Amino acid sequence: MTDTAEQWDVAISFASRDEALAVQLRDALQPPYKVFVYSKAQEHLAGRDGVEAFREAFRECSTLVVMLYGAPWGETPWTRVEKTAIEEFALDEGWEHLLFVRLRAEDPVPKWVPNPHLHLDMVRFGMADLVGAIKLRLSELGTEARAVSPAERAAAQERQLRFDNETVDMLRNRQGAFEGAVHELLEALKVEAAAVAESAGWHVGVGPAAVGGFAVTARDRSVRVRSRRRYINSVDDCELEVAVYDGALTIAAPGQAYWTIDEPAPTSTDIVPLRRIPELGWCWEVRGRALPHPAAAAAILQILLDRIEVAPRQR
Repeated sequence: MTDTAEQWDVAISFASRDEALAVQLRDALQPPYKVFVYSKAQEHLAGRDGVEAFREAFRECSTLVVMLYGAPWGETPWTRVEKTAIEEFALDEGWEHLLFVRLRAEDPVPKWVPNPHLHLDMVRFGMADLVGAIKLRLSELGTEARAVSPAERAAAQERQLRFDNETVDMLRNRQGAFEGAVHELLEALKVEAAAVAESAGWHVGVGPAAVGGFAVTARDRSVRVRSRRRYINSVDDCELEVAVYDGALTIAAPGQAYWTIDEPAPTSTDIVPLRRIPELGWCWEVRGRALPHPAAAAAILQILLDRIEVAPRQR
């Protein structure tokens, strides 16, 4: 380890699709803890060999490594470097220095993670549980939270206030901010729906729904996304309704008019607010997790697939 290397209480390892979660976690811990999130700490790596400095942050300069595990973690160039460094770190310093976090139900715990008590399941637990588990583990490792001075606290409050005011101004006075975010999400939904159709061989309908909103249909089930914003300059209702239906909603044909006598009843409904996160921009909060557009689209299709999986199979 070099004498000038930055020391971290926590280093967070993650795949790029989960960067929003990593940044949220960093902001929940820092201050009072010092947290390393690659791509948000370039100033600490500048002028040094990138791979070695990156490896050092996980191998030698952190008290606790939090591994946000979800595909394609361990398969990309950077996460392969992290994987090797984390394994070496845990073997040398002890597995109690690793907190493994499974993000999705379809991602199994790797065999090299030895004990159940080493991991936390974000499928069942939320951000507050994860933050609490990290603080507890740091305390067990002898790392106490550094006291935050009044000046530091006031500066953080001012930064947050300015950011929040800027967000309100963007939504209220800059036409198209909310609509642009919705458009990006719908485009991402089209990409995810096409991938499902290709991989499963299903017929997947996607496009404007005849009953309003935007729908994806598959296996006689549907998910519909529609805006809940009442006015063009309103702020507190910049959110979407994500509703799942039994039955295939009609995808509207261009130029065709439709009339609906009875609104179909959904089997479940989620409210998905628009969020703005420093350094990442606009994200969607899907079931408690703020996600960028592609990850949010994938999460919405997972809700549809959950319904397909539990619904009675067609004969």
